[in-house]
Amino acid sequence: MFGKIKSLGIISIIVTIATLTGAATETDEVVGSVVKIQGSAIAMQDAVPRILKAQSPIMMGDVISTGKASRVAIKMIDEAQFNLGARTNFVVEEYFLKPQDSNAAVRLLSGAVGIVTGKIASLDRRPFLLKTATAIIGVRGTTFWGGELDGVLQFALLKGKGIEVSNRAGSVVLTGLGHGTTVKDENTAPTPPKMWGQGKLDRAAAMTNMQ
Repeated sequence: MFGKIKSLGIISIIVTIATLTGAATETDEVVGSVVKIQGSAIAMQDAVPRILKAQSPIMMGDVISTGKASRVAIKMIDEAQFNLGARTNFVVEEYFLKPQDSNAAVRLLSGAVGIVTGKIASLDRRPFLLKTATAIIGVRGTTFWGGELDGVLQFALLKGKGIEVSNRAGSVVLTGLGHGTTVKDENTAPTPPKMWGQGKLDRAAAMTNMQ
């Protein structure tokens, strides 16, 4: 039974990746590059995979997937940095840095990511979003972590002004450093902000930091 559930989960992720790849804007616009890689990772665009290595370009619309025990550090055009953990699937949906039209939307399909935001997130209208299956995270210019921890999606503020975690059931704002929230599913409101212990913060960091 558990094997069947696991297989269905894998199929679901593959179908989602294929759908997002097909729906992504068809563009060769480079929006970032790989700074460092540990293990293996690919970027998929128009159903064609590219093997990633240091200095590989990241395109708008890329679906990035990392392998077992792998890590990828990506620097974006606005100086933001994404640190992807092992077995992570991550989509660059939109990334524009223009005088009158700056916008960023990325999606975490599975796994974990550490994010240091850049110029786009520091703009007044906060046009930077991290989307997940259970919540959307609005960012004010900060460093934060999000991913699957202890079997559920969780988010924590590590540095900066704060993040807002919201879904159809409610929202919370994290402004205290080291505070986190858990989002069980899209129909359950994020839990009230709670200080994470150092052990939990270390476990989260270990999932996305280069080893």
